[in-house]
Amino acid sequence: MADSFNKLWLKGQAEEDIYFARRDRELIEALRKKKLRKKLEDTDKKTRNRARKYEDRFVKISDKHGKKPKKMRKELSKLLAKIRKRFTAK
Repeated sequence: MADSFNKLWLKGQAEEDIYFARRDRELIEALRKKKLRKKLEDTDKKTRNRARKYEDRFVKISDKHGKKPKKMRKELSKLLAKIRKRFTAK
């Protein structure tokens, strides 16, 4: 009886962890978008268009590799390197 109770308790804990992890990911993404929007307001039109293009790439990478954090981190690192190279070249 105690064993079945422990299994139910562990299941509840796992569901709770999954819920909060999903919520945290959504909040982090919302903060990133908010920060990006604020930076875009302070830039010229050409830079804004370029930044939107990179934002679209970010969303595609997040959607494609959302369940594979290592792969997503690797792809985002590549994208960040491209962005740095592009924006610091001038």
